[in-house]
Amino acid sequence: MLEVDGLTKVFGGLRAVDDCSFEVAENSVTALIGPNGSGKTTLFNMVTGYLRPDAGRVRFQRRDVTGLDSGRLYRAGLSRTFQQARVFPQLTVVENLVAAGGYSWRQLLTTARVARADRERAGRLLEEFRLEPVADLAAAELSYGQRKLLEFAAVLMSDPALVLLDEPTAGVNPVMIETMERHIRERHAAGTTFLVVEHDMPFVMRLCDPVIVLDQGHRIVTGTPAEVQAHPDVLDAYLGS
Repeated sequence: MLEVDGLTKVFGGLRAVDDCSFEVAENSVTALIGPNGSGKTTLFNMVTGYLRPDAGRVRFQRRDVTGLDSGRLYRAGLSRTFQQARVFPQLTVVENLVAAGGYSWRQLLTTARVARADRERAGRLLEEFRLEPVADLAAAELSYGQRKLLEFAAVLMSDPALVLLDEPTAGVNPVMIETMERHIRERHAAGTTFLVVEHDMPFVMRLCDPVIVLDQGHRIVTGTPAEVQAHPDVLDAYLGS
């Protein structure tokens, strides 16, 4: 589904990502973990078109997409969330979903110009994510956890093949973590592939296989959760022992 080959990004004298390569298999839930400063966010930004790599290639569904902007990647079936949920605060919940379908502001102001299929899809996502009771509230009125769910639902409006989740459980309570995990599992069972950056190790070990570990911009280990937890290079990266 995704091939990352030799990606490199340098900021001044800092090699944030250094000749990093890995693959994400179709219909997997793959984790990308590593200590703070290991290059995870920079790597995510290069894969999703928010940052141009200095070297290396990105292939999505066997197509070279290196350097394509995020909008083109979204339309091609590769979408992402952010650590801090990005929604339109002044739009309602349902308007946020419709906006994610790729409509202009003028179209949003005239519901008749929004395709019936997209209105129906938004309705199904509201039901799936249990956001129907707040459908007509402005996104600014939602709790932080609800905004995270809304962002997740919004990226699904494009029916993506691959979703990159950046810290999906960051800042949310244990009940919301369980909710997020359930939605990932359900979507995975329906055929969506995931690449997840996450610091919550119990969450990663329950949900993800394989697990890719970065340290100082390099991929140091790829393996099952059990293999990664026991690997001396991983222990050294996290504990400095």
